[in-house]
Amino acid sequence: MSAPLFSIVILTKNSLGVVNRLVESLRRQNFAYEYEVLFMDNGSSDGTVAYLESLSLPQCRVYDVAAGEFSHSGTRMRAAELARGRYVVFFTDDIVPCGDDFLENLTRPVRTGQAAAAYGVWQISPEMGHDPIDAYLHNGWFKSMDDFSEPVSPYCWSHFSAPMQRRLCNFDNCSSCIDRELLLELLFPAVPYGEDMLFAKRLILSGRRVALSKEARFIHWHRVKFGYILRRMCIDQDLSVREFRIYYVSRLLGVFKAILKRVLHRTYVGLFKVKIPFFKKIYWIVYNAKVLTADFWGKYIGTLDPSRLGGCSWLKKRLYARKLKIINDIERKSIRRY
Repeated sequence: MSAPLFSIVILTKNSLGVVNRLVESLRRQNFAYEYEVLFMDNGSSDGTVAYLESLSLPQCRVYDVAAGEFSHSGTRMRAAELARGRYVVFFTDDIVPCGDDFLENLTRPVRTGQAAAAYGVWQISPEMGHDPIDAYLHNGWFKSMDDFSEPVSPYCWSHFSAPMQRRLCNFDNCSSCIDRELLLELLFPAVPYGEDMLFAKRLILSGRRVALSKEARFIHWHRVKFGYILRRMCIDQDLSVREFRIYYVSRLLGVFKAILKRVLHRTYVGLFKVKIPFFKKIYWIVYNAKVLTADFWGKYIGTLDPSRLGGCSWLKKRLYARKLKIINDIERKSIRRY
């Protein structure tokens, strides 16, 4: 059996009713290149493995990732080592590609040598029960982005502002295509989250381009709980401070101001910009208020370190202890969902 040109890697955990949509979309793709499909399953107990093993996808293989061994970076690196394709395509289980040319559009920059890696455009679909306020505010995010992040010398990088550095490193492993040999050379960093943007940083600092495939759009959104967002944003902020010197919020007063400002903004959008029944407007306004509260408290907790515990120290010490617990828990068992 000849080696395929592409290896499609999909991470799953109790994914019945979710990954099915992605599988059906893959079957409909207008894609002229040979590929294999690798599922990396993290101890599913709902019949996901039996479903995956029954599929008639090209060269389909299912690998077990034992409970407690999953990580977003490590599991993807293991998949890259098992893959036989020249290029690796990474998907999360819950994306829904838009259109039958999605794979063609996503892989084109890498396949044609224009870039070492490419990523698609996530979208939110109120028609699928997603947050209409979030969709209104964020579905156009990609329009202001460049098609390519160009290589940067370490000297120039050190003189860029923190927001510019972060913008250049935008990358998304929910839907990505990467040259496999290059991935095995540079590696995803061993972090709980953000391995994609840190890999993009390694690429552009090593003289490679990263492409945003604006025609490769996919639906991706999931309802989240307060605790999940708090933990996730804590980890994200901690990483952003260490890697990019970015503080999304750095003072206690700033937390309250940020929450109030954004809740008022989203309430306005919910009431006057989104065309849905009034009771749904109220539901989504309350949902957004909850998520934003968790978001900014998580970001603030993520900024804390021993040097920042002065003033209201009793509260900061408690929050810092919470951060240490979150990090310890993440190191022991990564939060599964992107």
